[in-house]
Amino acid sequence: MDIESSETKKNTRPKIVTVGGGTGSFVLLSGLKEYPVSISAIVSMADDGGSTGILRDELGVLPPGDVRQCLAALARATDEVRELFSYRFTQGDISGHNAGNLFLAALEKITGSFPKAVAVAGKILNVYGRVIPVTEGDMRLLVELHNGVVLEGEGKLDDDERVRDIGVREVTLAHPVSAYSDALEAIKNADAIILGPGDLHGSVLPNLLVSGISEALRDTDAKIVVVANVTNKKGLTNGFNADDYSRMLEKYLLGRKVDALVCNISEPDAQLAKRYEEQEGKGMFVSCKGTTGSYERIEGDFLESVDTGTVTGDVLAQKRSFIRHDSTKLADAIMKYIQSHA
Repeated sequence: MDIESSETKKNTRPKIVTVGGGTGSFVLLSGLKEYPVSISAIVSMADDGGSTGILRDELGVLPPGDVRQCLAALARATDEVRELFSYRFTQGDISGHNAGNLFLAALEKITGSFPKAVAVAGKILNVYGRVIPVTEGDMRLLVELHNGVVLEGEGKLDDDERVRDIGVREVTLAHPVSAYSDALEAIKNADAIILGPGDLHGSVLPNLLVSGISEALRDTDAKIVVVANVTNKKGLTNGFNADDYSRMLEKYLLGRKVDALVCNISEPDAQLAKRYEEQEGKGMFVSCKGTTGSYERIEGDFLESVDTGTVTGDVLAQKRSFIRHDSTKLADAIMKYIQSHA
């Protein structure tokens, strides 16, 4: 019996859950889908900026933007279908809107449920794994600054200069929302759970504020892996080193400790580094040096220098980081860790 159970476990694909949203999840999922694993991507529903925010306010739909990016990352459809899903209009009344966002909004209206809309989109795109909204509730973020002022909306993290000038003390939810049952089930059955990379206050932490998620992470037997960002954001994570990312997230795990921390030790391209420092200020690169926690450290060259340039019609393009993780390097390091602890 024991031998059979052991062999069955060896032949079962590792169940990996990612928790985040936006570009960070896109990068991670793009790499993980190349491995024989079972992927469940839990995605924040706090986004209210750009095209997503307009659709959310005008149509009363749940925010499609972060979910769209995760679906695009995991898609195995033809190049034309993937390109269509990512196409951004540049003319007329729908200028600035993403075709994938409009598609998901329409599907929600047709099916009457955003999770159903995501499932249908997943079939059309032939996604590798599942994309799961963290909640079906109306998730709204509150951003408290160090001077006590409270801003409403996740979009304020990117488009309000007070965030950069004064700094964020904490983010909370405007009102409680409960976790979607499929998200809780995915965490319960996971072998490994990856927190990050991505905007700490806008994409990763909001998931942990949803009722039931912290409890599920506390109780899971899965390995919990934090991926520290490669760059900090002015007003949000000034001066953070890799360990600070792990410590920040552990505050929401109800006593559960992080098992591993992934941190980059390579230097960014000098020209891109200069451009980034012009945007975010000096000393904004995340150091892997610091006080070592009780977790295993996974250090390496995980950096891909990316010049995002200017994306026509994308009002948030100028806010996006020039420097990010390399999908293949990051996924490879995480998979080696998971396999070594199987």
